[in-house]
Amino acid sequence: MKQRSALVLILLSTVSIVCYAGPPDSAEAEVRKTLSDFIQAFDNLEWDHFCAAFSDDATVFYPREFPNRVDGRREFERTFQKVFDRIRAGRTQGPYMDIQPRDLRLQIAGNIAIVTFHLDDRPGFLNRRTIVWQKQPSGWKIIHLHASEVATQAR
Repeated sequence: MKQRSALVLILLSTVSIVCYAGPPDSAEAEVRKTLSDFIQAFDNLEWDHFCAAFSDDATVFYPREFPNRVDGRREFERTFQKVFDRIRAGRTQGPYMDIQPRDLRLQIAGNIAIVTFHLDDRPGFLNRRTIVWQKQPSGWKIIHLHASEVATQAR
């Protein structure tokens, strides 16, 4: 009986370790895929796919022309529509951008993932992005996007 109990305990411990080790890798792969899909939708200005990446109560800080935080779907969609129109600039076929995240870092804490990266897309400035994702029943959704930029010295 003691041997059987010990065997069951070892088996349960092994299963617990394997199960515990599995989800972070899975979550990381899910977040990376979701981020990639989001960036592709933004590059191609695919409105429905882009907006579907956000939670209804998401908040957004923009880097330049919109100084205040926007709260919720109505506000961020209204603001992003202006951004999309400016980027599209009358063109009818994408891709409209080529977003290349640099120095990407992904941190996962339970059902929250924080992705930070830089964009080198504007001379004289380093653009910084932080996207906070939350695992929801419908998948990973953006609950906060923070975009900022800092002037860099001439190279």
